[in-house]
Amino acid sequence: MSNVLLRPWRRAIQLSGRATRTEYWLFIVQLIAVYFLWAMLVGALAALFQTPLLSAILGILTLLYMMFAFVASITAAVRRLHDHDKTGWLYLITFVPLFGWIFYLIMMLTPGTKGENGYGYDPREGEQPAAEAVASVFS
Repeated sequence: MSNVLLRPWRRAIQLSGRATRTEYWLFIVQLIAVYFLWAMLVGALAALFQTPLLSAILGILTLLYMMFAFVASITAAVRRLHDHDKTGWLYLITFVPLFGWIFYLIMMLTPGTKGENGYGYDPREGEQPAAEAVASVFS
């Protein structure tokens, strides 16, 4: 299970290869969870110490994490598109209002191609099912 949770972090800036739905969505949930936990910590520290220097440092660290999360979420989406045997440039369709996001969600939510494709081997081979992966997170 830890492999499913850690793999996306190891590949956070890697554009090559493929990502399963499980890998992609667990990574997105992790990015959001880390951000909310960080925001609560920053809020508590800022309220407790109320110093401009600490606020500035925490603000810079938050900005760095947000930039990392932005890049990592795009690279994960590109690998997810690769799982459908589509080019990563197709991610740019998200800039098209409504239609782009509908297409993007369909691509992120549907299974990729079975077997090896132009972007690499099938990452689902030997991977545990999504329901088991999510259940083991909460057990």
